[in-house]
Amino acid sequence: MAFKTWHTGVHIQQDKILAVALVREKAGWSLRRWWQLPLAVGTVCEGQILKPEQLTATLSEWRQMLPHYHRIYLAFPASRTIQRTLPRPAMTLRDSEQVAWITSAMSRELDMAPDALRFDYAEDTFSQTFRVTAAQNKEISTLLELARELRLQLAAIAPDAGALAHFLPFLTAPAQCIAWRDKDQWLWAMRHQWGRRELADAPDVEHLAALLALQVEEIVCCEAGRFDPWSILNRSQPPLPEHGADFSVALALAMGDTFA
Repeated sequence: MAFKTWHTGVHIQQDKILAVALVREKAGWSLRRWWQLPLAVGTVCEGQILKPEQLTATLSEWRQMLPHYHRIYLAFPASRTIQRTLPRPAMTLRDSEQVAWITSAMSRELDMAPDALRFDYAEDTFSQTFRVTAAQNKEISTLLELARELRLQLAAIAPDAGALAHFLPFLTAPAQCIAWRDKDQWLWAMRHQWGRRELADAPDVEHLAALLALQVEEIVCCEAGRFDPWSILNRSQPPLPEHGADFSVALALAMGDTFA
């Protein structure tokens, strides 16, 4: 009997944790389980985990529901990341030299010690730049410790907004941007970039489009009547969650190993 690995996206929000487990089949993605776990007030604030022990306790019972064969994709809040575009150096560098150069450049620009940062980067050959995403090492370490204590088979920690890019292949022209919002913020993703905007700055999709220099019809929102993220699954069994769009980031996380 072949065991199918559960790809499980976990989106930690301020008041709850949303998780979705999928398996990859020949015909596409199939749903295994979904969870909504309430969080005690003060556990997470503005994307920062303040009470990791409380978070571990909340997830302990959930962990027992996972099979041996699983891969966990944890969301990291876009609000806690820093994005920079760095010009490529004039000289050609080996991979290790490239990493050292970016580390030094980011450290100088942010006025932080190199070991205080953890970053990922992608090379943009068209503009001859590096697109760098950085986060504080201590905040990533909190998630790594969470995974260790719960004995999770961690596959990736990825920015929540960047994960939404997995929905882009399901959009039709002229749409080129996928967006999701909660009560405080918008998360959005396009092919080569992603980000976050506070709802106070963009109370509706028209304002968000203006901030992103897009036409309204070029943005598709994860919400009822627009884009149903559950519709991309090849197989799912009811009951599905009442507010399905809330699970957009968790679903997107579960769909892949790499993010833009």
